[in-house]
This record gives sequence, C-alpha cells and structure tokens, in this order.
Amino acid sequence: METELIRLLQEQQRVLRLAKQARPADGVPPGLIGLLAELDRMAGQGCHLKELAAHTYLDPSTVSRAVAHLVSLGYVARTPDPGDRRASVLSVTPAGREVLAETHDWFGTVAAAALAGWTPMEIADFAAMLARFSRDMTTYLSKEDAR
Repeated sequence: METELIRLLQEQQRVLRLAKQARPADGVPPGLIGLLAELDRMAGQGCHLKELAAHTYLDPSTVSRAVAHLVSLGYVARTPDPGDRRASVLSVTPAGREVLAETHDWFGTVAAAALAGWTPMEIADFAAMLARFSRDMTTYLSKEDAR
C-alpha cells in the first residue's frame, strides 16, 4: 500500500508538471505561476520576501530570483516597507492578478474535463481527502522530529 501511494504521489507530480507545460504561454514561466499565486493568497497588504520563502518552503535566494523575474514582467511590485526602509513589501499587480485569473480559468476548464465522468460526491470526497492529506502531511513535516 505504501509503495503504491508513493508511486501515485510521484505520478501526480508528473501530471502537474505536464499541466504547467500545457498551460498557454503568457510570458510567465510555468514554475513562477505557483509562486505568484501563493503571493496573491498571502499578501492582502503585501508581504516580505522572507515570509514568502518560508510560506512556500523555498530557499530565499530562489524566491529572490523568481520575484525579480516577476517584477521585471510587471506581475509583482516591490514597495519600501514603511516600518523598515531596508526591506521591501511584495504585492501582486493588477497585471499579475489578470494572469492568475487566466490560469485559474484554464485549469478550471482542464479539471472539469478530466472530472467529467465523476459524480459530484466523488469530486467532493476526493477534495476532502486531498485537503486532509495535505493538512496532515504539513502538520507532520512541520514537527522537528520529522526532519
């Protein structure tokens, strides 16, 4: 059972990579859409790069390069932090939100087509189990003894 679960999780990673590659080209590299979406979710008033890196479990230098690219594309804005002039606050621009909306619409269409043969109950059950799995994995991996 565990071996099959691991295989299925690896398969899902492969499917998600395929989805990123299949997404219509809009100037945003596939790997940056997820970071842009996370920034949008967590940055009601904006957030610091360090917070974004911690939230996404990515190295700050990786996030710094990605954010610089998103800024150059006009999808993320950096503004000085009024409380700490050495720091910048990151926020998604209207153009960035437009790209996210287009991506969300595209993925919604793809997911609806993939789930067309599923019943509403199957979809609800799958969503609930996936949410629980993600929550439980995050809880476990956040504990010191899991490292």
